Amino acid sequence: MKKILIILPMLFIGAGFYAGKIIDDKAKNLLQTMKLSEDNAKNTIFSDISSSSFYLPGIKELKSIAENDRATQVEVIGKYVKDFTSTEDFKKRYNEYRESRKPSPPEKPKTMEELKKENKESLKKSLEEMKTTKASVPADQQAMFDESIKYLEEQLKAIDDPNNTMYSPEMDKYSQMGYEQQMEQHKKDIEEWESKYPANNPKSLIKIWLQSFLEQTKDVDFSAQTAIDKNRTLFVKQEYERKNNLWKLCYRGGKETTEAAHKFANSWLNELK
Repeated sequence: MKKILIILPMLFIGAGFYAGKIIDDKAKNLLQTMKLSEDNAKNTIFSDISSSSFYLPGIKELKSIAENDRATQVEVIGKYVKDFTSTEDFKKRYNEYRESRKPSPPEKPKTMEELKKENKESLKKSLEEMKTTKASVPADQQAMFDESIKYLEEQLKAIDDPNNTMYSPEMDKYSQMGYEQQMEQHKKDIEEWESKYPANNPKSLIKIWLQSFLEQTKDVDFSAQTAIDKNRTLFVKQEYERKNNLWKLCYRGGKETTEAAHKFANSWLNELK
């Protein structure tokens, strides 16, 4: 397969451009090559990091960059991605994302008296609507509504039946017990959430993203053979053909580019520790 320039898949490319500072000429030129605005670049990098994914805008445009410039571009853009993650803009996005992942507490249960009142009102409304509908149809069709009306009347009567255990004080106790169990689980969920998404600290999220990149691309075989099949370039080895898109993109990007990205990712991870 003809080597294709894929710098973006190296995780630092194509998305990270430092907000709050003037983008240097090299990064600005790359943005122009990719036909990517600064806002779109920032949106892309945060989306990738927060979802641990590797969406790659501007791939076709990047083919024009010389092969011997790929590793350098990885380092240049890698630095901007890293710088962007240190900005207040990134932190703000992270805190908003963090809040969106916060587990919602269980809804406090209504008392049996409240439920009884609501159900009674609902049945009354349904009964009135059914009677109104019955009165609106021809006389020879009204009988078909009688059975439904009778059923609703029986249900309405059953609500006030003193022997009806559905709305008994015992049911209030069971309902409260269930709620307390849900609250206990919610407490655990909140602790897990706080551990996974520390306030004002996106390091954990970034680490997961970097580790995912390294794990998915640790075994790229740059000597893998390919063949043309019906105008499609495929790996001869089926095992490679089943690899994920990031693995394949790193293969196309080349060994030097991938190694530069690995070096940057490992260095960044060591700093985050």
